[in-house]
Amino acid sequence: MPQTVELNVLVVDDSFTYRQILSRVVGDIPGAKVIGQATDGHDALKKIDELSPDLVLLDVTMPGMDGLETLRKIKRKHPKIDAVMVSGISSDQARTTMEALSLGALDFVTKPDSTSSKDSLTTLTRELTPLFIIARKNKRLRMVREEDAASRAKPTLSASAPPAGGARQTAPRTGLSPRTVERPVIPSRQPIAPITKPSVVPTTPRRSSVGLKFDVVALGVSTGGPQALQNLVPLLQPNFPLPILAVQHMPPLFTATLAEKLNRDSKIAVVEGEAGMHVKPGTMYIAPGGKHMVVRGPKGLPRLEILDTAPVKSCKPSVEVLYESIHKLYGSNVLMVMLTGMGNDGADWSETLHDAGAYSLVQDEATCVVWGMPGAVALKGAADEILPLNKIAERIDKLVR
Repeated sequence: MPQTVELNVLVVDDSFTYRQILSRVVGDIPGAKVIGQATDGHDALKKIDELSPDLVLLDVTMPGMDGLETLRKIKRKHPKIDAVMVSGISSDQARTTMEALSLGALDFVTKPDSTSSKDSLTTLTRELTPLFIIARKNKRLRMVREEDAASRAKPTLSASAPPAGGARQTAPRTGLSPRTVERPVIPSRQPIAPITKPSVVPTTPRRSSVGLKFDVVALGVSTGGPQALQNLVPLLQPNFPLPILAVQHMPPLFTATLAEKLNRDSKIAVVEGEAGMHVKPGTMYIAPGGKHMVVRGPKGLPRLEILDTAPVKSCKPSVEVLYESIHKLYGSNVLMVMLTGMGNDGADWSETLHDAGAYSLVQDEATCVVWGMPGAVALKGAADEILPLNKIAERIDKLVR
């Protein structure tokens, strides 16, 4: 297995200008190369058959077959190919992009504001780089599994089965008893170790949750978040007794669209946070894209504030900013939930809250798109339970009730 795995990328966009921009950005990312360009969905499917890319950068809005329909066909015929949606910033494209994520797109990036701005291209490169790292790891996993399958399937010649086309082969006559010449059995490759650091906290609770009092649920999530939230929030039961304050790393418009979709599909209310909103039980408030969200007292009737201050850990909204305000208002009466995400946003204040007595659930590595944010919490010793995604909603309900 080679140490370096090159990521082969197909760029799909009906705009010549954006195809060139995306190709240039891919060329600046180590370990990735463009192996082809396609002008629309039909062309993309043809090029995929010809070139077998590892990842497709897929424009959301194209004439004829749009990005959503193209993604459906890619996932049906080539389920192992990763796709990153490239979206404009509009309400319609945000809705389409949310649908694409539910269909299995790895994530999305937004098109640069300016086709000539160096800052815009730098931002696009910064956003794509971690996604390419994930896609390369996915490719490496596929390669190892394929090698493992090939090793297991390789036949072994034995004494009872003569080789094809001839009699059984025997060892040269040496005065010793004749014996069959056997090909040594090559042991199959062991399952590879996880790509990211292993969990450092057992899946059973580190401490008892009996007697803990919760006034709020605090949730952080990033890469892979829309899919994770769509698999978690609809499982929460009606009459949820607490408010849920959440940060999902997303641009403006996309958080509103995500909240709308979750609200339609869930038994609890889900809204994008707005300045002055009263924080009420039974409602999930998602921080608006491009702004920080905090909660302020009085504790009996808290309100949301929306801040346009500097990014924290390169994130805006930031889990750190929200968690700091939650700590000031609710103290230790907090149930923290950290889901899939790149980086370590939220880890520092998760540790502070945990040290103060808050309880912490973390999504396990196996069910994360990337075990960055939850892994960072676990590595700080601030995770009480590490659970697969499909167990977290049930656990939240049990704890808060």
